[in-house]
Amino acid sequence: MSRSTFMVLLVGGLFGLFALMYFVYDKGVRSGHAKYEQDQALVAQLNQSIGEVRQNLSVAEENLIISKRQQQIQEEAYKQMSKAYANSEQKNSVLGSRLDFYRSIISPEDGQSGPAIQELKHVFADGKLNFDITLVQAIKHKHQVRGNLRVTLYESELVSAQWPLSSDRSVNYQYFQQVSGSIEKPELAEDAKLKVELTLQDGTKLERSFALTQPQIKSDKAG
Repeated sequence: MSRSTFMVLLVGGLFGLFALMYFVYDKGVRSGHAKYEQDQALVAQLNQSIGEVRQNLSVAEENLIISKRQQQIQEEAYKQMSKAYANSEQKNSVLGSRLDFYRSIISPEDGQSGPAIQELKHVFADGKLNFDITLVQAIKHKHQVRGNLRVTLYESELVSAQWPLSSDRSVNYQYFQQVSGSIEKPELAEDAKLKVELTLQDGTKLERSFALTQPQIKSDKAG
């Protein structure tokens, strides 16, 4: 092979190798650009998804705050309703008690008209017996009830103390009157009772005894 032919073949081989390398490089660059564009599109899609997720998260947080506020409002409303219901029940109980009280004045169970010793409530603590007496005038209420009130404490059927200590307590009412008093006493016997005596202006005497040993006071008319 001549030298010129060898040089032609060598140059042709180098040119072919260069062309092959350029072709491979160009293909690699094109492939890289395509991959880069795909990656960029994927990145843009991911950024869009992240933006949507953030927006949904923001909306969810706002809804959660609104839900918590609504829950707080509902809880507060429930508390207010419960309180109002409790107050209503308490008021109804008080009104019912007052209604029963006024009904007992207008239409007593025994049907008896005129002045009466209706009830006595007591509390014994710290060596003192405190009591409240309710006097009423049933059915007819045209005239004032005037008289004197005396309370006697009995223990073992014996007089243990009296209230008031000096003169009787004067009373004057048309419908009802509540009288409060107290007796100093270190302790009470198991059979202790209070006898309430109301002497009216015309000399009529009303009497009623109340046992003090029961948790809830039971009363009986004295014979």
